[in-house]
Amino acid sequence: MYKILVVDDEPRASAGIRSFLLSSDLNIASVETALNGFEAIDYLRMDAFDLVITDIQMSRMNGIELMETVYMEQPGLPVIVISAHEKFDFAKRSLSLGAKDYLVKPVEKEDLLSIVGRVLREKEEIGRKSLELSQLQRDREEGSGVSRNELLLELVTEGDLTKKDYEDLIAKLGSQAEGGYFGVVSIRLDLSRAGFSRREIALQDRKLLKYASINIMEESLADWNGLIFNGFGNELIAIIQLSEQELSGQRLDVKSQLHLIGQMIHTNLKQYLNVETTVGMSTLHANLLMLPKLMEEAGRAAERRSFHPANTVFYYEDVQSQETLGIVDWVAKVDEYVQGLKIGLERPLPVETESIVRPLSELEDSEELFNSYFGMLVYRLYGLMLEYGHANGISLQRFDPDVYFRETSGKRRLSRLEKYIQETAERVRLLVKERDRTILAKITGYVRANFRNPALKIQDIASAVHFSSAYLGYLFKQEMNKNLWDYVTELRIEEAKHLLATTDKKRYEVAYEVGYESPEHFGRMFKRYAGVSPAEYRKEGQGGAG
Repeated sequence: MYKILVVDDEPRASAGIRSFLLSSDLNIASVETALNGFEAIDYLRMDAFDLVITDIQMSRMNGIELMETVYMEQPGLPVIVISAHEKFDFAKRSLSLGAKDYLVKPVEKEDLLSIVGRVLREKEEIGRKSLELSQLQRDREEGSGVSRNELLLELVTEGDLTKKDYEDLIAKLGSQAEGGYFGVVSIRLDLSRAGFSRREIALQDRKLLKYASINIMEESLADWNGLIFNGFGNELIAIIQLSEQELSGQRLDVKSQLHLIGQMIHTNLKQYLNVETTVGMSTLHANLLMLPKLMEEAGRAAERRSFHPANTVFYYEDVQSQETLGIVDWVAKVDEYVQGLKIGLERPLPVETESIVRPLSELEDSEELFNSYFGMLVYRLYGLMLEYGHANGISLQRFDPDVYFRETSGKRRLSRLEKYIQETAERVRLLVKERDRTILAKITGYVRANFRNPALKIQDIASAVHFSSAYLGYLFKQEMNKNLWDYVTELRIEEAKHLLATTDKKRYEVAYEVGYESPEHFGRMFKRYAGVSPAEYRKEGQGGAG
């Protein structure tokens, strides 16, 4: 059963479309109507819809602006555009934003139902076709020996290839390796239960689902020249390519582009195959020789799932902002251990120390080497604390290795080191919580100052606190135990209660003042959150709560 949202500032037009749809045989369960883009965004943030049908020419927020918001927040949601204008630029712009079709008013019932039926059937058929294609692809690859996937996997995973090796492999990519900037995406599939029955999946069927996922990704990433291939286990790897035009800000900024791609991957696999995913995204680079490093970045970003299990898409840029590596020539073991501490901050204390202390104990006979390796570790740990502590204005002087390990040497240092590691882990956990609270205060402060703006977008909030939209939304929900847009709506309703209780302003004046374009929509939202209509709330007495 499908749920559809119709957006038109002419109530008669939206009522007519609603009637057409509900009386059809398209298996449509419900049709909601909105009078403008702001109302539509409210509906889309509260409920899940299968299709949006929107007018182009509307006051304040037009259909193009609404589509841009849908494009960013729900990239997999199909949109059909209806307009009284036959202007080519409207049609071209709407189609460039992913509109499934463009119709001119007055719309014939048969044409509308035909297009809506086609779009809804496409949603059903994509998953089925992908499974069929994946079966053919699997049979073909099993009989063909070495595949291009193996060549691509070699390109991004082999760190000791010669220049000629790289040139040969890159040549096989042909024109797709020319121009633009490249990134790597690590897509980790949970195939233990998948499909729309959510049943346990046998090994053979897991392989089929993985092939199907590849086909879904090839379609999803076609606009970015996506190259998809198998990683290890249930991992897919994608190489994406963004053009100079895309990075120049003519359409979306780089952060928004990556946010769109990451959310689209997760949404499409969930929507068409009901497969849960973890998506890790690297930074971008113009040189294909950087692909091994980008591969590592994508993998490290995906590993953040263990630290933030409720989130699904992770960006290496966010990891960098939280996990400054410090001295670049630290040995790999120290870096790996410290990264493990960061990723495992939510695991129970005490943390494991043997893997890092034992190698040091084997160097005690070489005092110079021991002191060098010991210093690398303790100053890296101290740097980790300073990374979070300085941002919060907290003094960490007693953790300075020169102070903490004063007048200790040899085995006494090793014994004290274990305590230092435990205290480091505990202190960093406290600092991270304090940092998140600071970020949260910035978020809530910005929202409180701007919630009356009906055009408020998550990109505006994310830019204000310098985090990606995905991380911002995750952090807010984790700390506040509610969706960011629920918080915005609650602020609007609480302000409306105050105005209703303490002023004689009319309903439409209150609606406009708290950020709603339509008094009718304000009334629906108020009743949804307050349990009574604005008139009933005011009637209960202006001395009431609010």
